[in-house]
Amino acid sequence: MSSILAAPIPTPIDTWKIPLAALAAQRRNFQKLLNPAEQARAARFVFDHDQERFVIARGALRTVLGHYLSAPPATIGFNYGPHGKPSVQECALEFNLSHAADWAYLAISKSAPVGIDVERLRVPSRHGWLDLARRFFSASEVAELTAMPPDKQTESFFACWTRKEAYIKLHGRGLSLPLAQFSVSTAPDSKATLRTSEWLPGDVSHTAMHDLSAPQGYRACVAAHTESSIIVCQHQWADLALKKF
Repeated sequence: MSSILAAPIPTPIDTWKIPLAALAAQRRNFQKLLNPAEQARAARFVFDHDQERFVIARGALRTVLGHYLSAPPATIGFNYGPHGKPSVQECALEFNLSHAADWAYLAISKSAPVGIDVERLRVPSRHGWLDLARRFFSASEVAELTAMPPDKQTESFFACWTRKEAYIKLHGRGLSLPLAQFSVSTAPDSKATLRTSEWLPGDVSHTAMHDLSAPQGYRACVAAHTESSIIVCQHQWADLALKKF
């Protein structure tokens, strides 16, 4: 009797969409949750608007993690990787946070390293986005973007950018990993996919990506290092039963 191999169980990923502007009234409450290092980092921002966004994003991160860990948000301790990616002390929970303008996105997994990125679509310079893509993207990505109609190039650029950022963030590398050393799908309506990786060739079969729903004028993507597919559950901030600060 022939044996049947069971398909790998999909890896569950939770994402949280955090409305930074809508939470501005809670800034002081979030500020109380930050540790001294986070308070000092917030104080270094020159503009109050940037400081406010950092405080709310970091306080919201602690609030959501506290929900998962059944712990007071202010007591959560972090370790930091060589390139600054945080992890929860003495805990296997994986997470990653990104914020742009009025929104923050958070990815959480109990079993796989994750990376997430959100970007606000911006008006290109007079040279368009192709000039920037030629400086940083792979040759295949540049070729695909060049073939796009001009009215699709901005969204295509940011679809590509968020997918690439999500990939390098799951490895905790930031821009220390040259963006031209791997390729992702670029068409905004195509499935988010890691196509090639000169840096880690095996990642092509061990990386899953998923584009996230985002407000108009934004793009967002999550990536996970896993041997299976991923199931993404997208949560709104209002879904969280907030504990009292």
